[in-house]
Amino acid sequence: MAEAVIGKRPYHAFLSHAHVDKAQADRLYDFLSRVAGFRVWYDTDDMPPGAAFGSRLYEAIESSRAAIILLSRNSVARGWVEEEYHAAQNQRANHKDFRVIPLRLDDVQPPGFLSNLTNIEIGTGELDAAAASLILQALYLPPRITPDPAAGQHTYFSRGWRAADAAQAEAVAAALCDTGLRLVGDAQDHDKTDPERIGGIMKGCGAFAAALPYRPSVQETTSTHVLDEWRLAVASGLPCLVIPHQDIRLPAEVRELPGLMPTTADAVQLSEYAENLAEEWRTPERAPYIFYATEFGKRELHRSVIAAVQAATGVPCILGEYVTGSPVQREILNTVSRATMVLANITGDSPNVYLETGAALASRRPVALLRSGPPGRPVFMLRDQQVHDYANDAELVGRAVRVAYPHRRFLQT
Repeated sequence: MAEAVIGKRPYHAFLSHAHVDKAQADRLYDFLSRVAGFRVWYDTDDMPPGAAFGSRLYEAIESSRAAIILLSRNSVARGWVEEEYHAAQNQRANHKDFRVIPLRLDDVQPPGFLSNLTNIEIGTGELDAAAASLILQALYLPPRITPDPAAGQHTYFSRGWRAADAAQAEAVAAALCDTGLRLVGDAQDHDKTDPERIGGIMKGCGAFAAALPYRPSVQETTSTHVLDEWRLAVASGLPCLVIPHQDIRLPAEVRELPGLMPTTADAVQLSEYAENLAEEWRTPERAPYIFYATEFGKRELHRSVIAAVQAATGVPCILGEYVTGSPVQREILNTVSRATMVLANITGDSPNVYLETGAALASRRPVALLRSGPPGRPVFMLRDQQVHDYANDAELVGRAVRVAYPHRRFLQT
């Protein structure tokens, strides 16, 4: 199959398990797919009748961004996971962003080939919130993906994601990072360009940079996606730096856009371009963050939700309980009104959560309602909003990630 960037692969994860552990594998698959909304390759659903297991296994792993391996005394004793692990490890050796995630169902000692990987204990019963959060975080670690918006000069970076684009893009990115700029962009796994989403990311950035890739099959001879982001940055008033591939022949109207520099692969010249952009960098219009509106207390549960949301989206998640200022009530409402989106857990009909939700809607912030229990209608003023119901704490973590995921971005350090 054609080589694909990890973030463009169709499956979030490949789920490896022994038949003896199928009950827990079914529960995990249900959590990841139905609750969290991830595409997971699972042989029960994805193995066609009569398919050769060995060849299908390798194709499945090559179509996935991670491999989740269920470990138990039975599966290890039978040597079941070893072949799948080695296929996954081969992917990890060739793709630094591919993840191998061992999950322990009992007190099994991970076999030697898995002993150097951090594992997560999930047990054989229902997932709890802490385990659910750790699994979702593991799909998106390292922690560099959950940035402090106050740390570094966030700069929107646009590039192509084909294998042939890597050398040019990484050279430009390295020069920018060497000046202290932190590169932010639209996540690889978004299916299409969304000006509203991308514009929201750009509002948290102080400059725009792009490595224009070569696309001989289109009129502009480059990525129309990157061109659209460049035009959006210009409309947003961001200082721009755009380095084209040497074979590109841009139309006149594109050459007139600000920030276009002569083609170069010279590291010294790229450094000069990057330093100039760093000098032009401006304070962003708005720092990106997600606000989690929920009842006070249950701090361990809140930490599980926040950690999973931050890891999956690359956007900080703020809890009203930790907002400071005077008067604190007004600061909380101001924080809500500037959020990238608001997750509102209306379980328990807390007046504070309803006030925060109202402030978000009045400020035209995107709102997602979460609620424990069976489906039902929310209070009258929220009946035009979709409610995402959950049955237990683990499902709360998964639902929160699912509704926040459209705001996902990448961060390159």
